[in-house]
Amino acid sequence: MVESHSSLNERIRPYIYAAVACLTLLAINIAGVEGLYRKNLRAPLEKVNELQNEALETYLADIEFLERSELAETLKRYRLETETTTSPIADDALDAGGSLNKLLLWNPAADFGRKKPLVPAKSREFLMRYEDDWIKGRTFLERGNVQADISIFAGLGAFKTWDLEKNSPLETIISHGEFVLPNELPVPETLDILTAVKVRLMRGSIDAKPLDALKEVREFATLLLTTENSQMVMAGLAALDLERRAYREYVDRDWLDAAAWLPIDRNTSLRASRAFNATAAYLRAVTDEATFNKIFASGKYPPGLCAALNEQLPTEYAYRYQLSGWWPFERSYRDGFNRLDQALELGKKHCRIRWLRKLQEENGFKNVAPQAPWPLAYMPYFRTLFALRDWSAWPTRLDGYQRR
Repeated sequence: MVESHSSLNERIRPYIYAAVACLTLLAINIAGVEGLYRKNLRAPLEKVNELQNEALETYLADIEFLERSELAETLKRYRLETETTTSPIADDALDAGGSLNKLLLWNPAADFGRKKPLVPAKSREFLMRYEDDWIKGRTFLERGNVQADISIFAGLGAFKTWDLEKNSPLETIISHGEFVLPNELPVPETLDILTAVKVRLMRGSIDAKPLDALKEVREFATLLLTTENSQMVMAGLAALDLERRAYREYVDRDWLDAAAWLPIDRNTSLRASRAFNATAAYLRAVTDEATFNKIFASGKYPPGLCAALNEQLPTEYAYRYQLSGWWPFERSYRDGFNRLDQALELGKKHCRIRWLRKLQEENGFKNVAPQAPWPLAYMPYFRTLFALRDWSAWPTRLDGYQRR
């Protein structure tokens, strides 16, 4: 029996040594990765939380302000009252997408819409040289130095929202359930759109109908704010700033009585701009639970929620696998991703977000490997480290709240 027991020990000893060696290597691996995290990544990630928390009080004040501002009704235009997979507009005749989408130049180039910009490159560059004084260039428009197709501004008053995801290149992406990173999705060329806005306002000083120009640009800007696309929403706020600049010129030159029109004041458009950006900035799995809940579980409606979801969630979800921490002691942000799921459910009650709905229904959010040598991008612990490195380098989108 003694010999048999000794023989058994001899047989299992190599396995014990191997297990101890594996556990030792695992411990060294975990310790090394944790050391690299503390040295290189903890500070920038904590900085993200620090900036979020510093901005929170002012951001929440912006939400309250915007709910009482001139933009309040516009920001409520496309909210749904109950969860649905259909458009909030029962009558497609109230949606501008069917008319406008095909009249614009899309970027990146798609087999859809215009083949040339609304404003030729030469005219666009001409106006850019005049910077804030573009409205004073009416004589250049009269002489033909500036040319543009501004027919898109006619008849917009009949529409209530602008759906980019129907009758557009996005419709095909949605129908296929295709995952595309938000910065690679097709979208109308916003610089071309804003240059066309300038030309429409310049035309208002030539045809002696400045009020019509202001009304058409306001209608267009309002529709831009309902597109559920961050680039287009920010273009809408920029269009309101251009409208205000033209209004001042019309009044200063006695072409328009000051009481005939009320532009959106600069304070409102600035607060809207920074708040729209910040909504996406708080849609991060790294966001503190208390901070997240004050925004997305408070019963309030964060400004620009639909556009923020469309832009931020696919990028966050692309790293969900690497940052869910399934191995022992692997750093995990599963709770943060679960909170993002709750924000998506909130969006489904208020937004069209057809693309996000489709991706969620078909589990179509794709994993994107971090920028790292091939083996390390997929190895436990190291994958988390490299994903966090990519994550920490993303823009905070809180510039408007940082103390100068």
